[in-house]
Amino acid sequence: MADLNNADLETLLGYSFNEPELMDMAISLRERGKEPRPKKKKDRGLATLGEAVMGCVVVNHFYSQGMNSEKINEERSARVCRENHARIAEEIGLSRYLMPANGSAKSGRPAVNALGQSLEEIMGAIYLDDINAGGTGIGACWEVLRKINMI
Repeated sequence: MADLNNADLETLLGYSFNEPELMDMAISLRERGKEPRPKKKKDRGLATLGEAVMGCVVVNHFYSQGMNSEKINEERSARVCRENHARIAEEIGLSRYLMPANGSAKSGRPAVNALGQSLEEIMGAIYLDDINAGGTGIGACWEVLRKINMI
């Protein structure tokens, strides 16, 4: 629970943020569905953006390997879902970096849904950060997803 610093998370992901506030937005836990989301423009739909980018990267990865559309869709469905995102987040120890909000889980550990959503938000933040720095967004996300063994 935020017992490590942002540089440690960047090392884990293999990505250095140019705009650390994007990472801070992504790792700030809210009691999902109970606390209002911040009104910051860049935070709107961060998890949705991250999930879409993850889908794009996964499809591109398997398309470039010559898979047919049926197999690509199977892989996308299995890999781009909240349960898989939570599993990966747990495997890489993402919960150590999340900053709990007031009223978070009593155990001190984020719920499975919150873990999966946090990974999606981080990917959305990486995408935006890379675009804001002049990149494509997709390349940076592809590298991170490869590093965390999602593809």
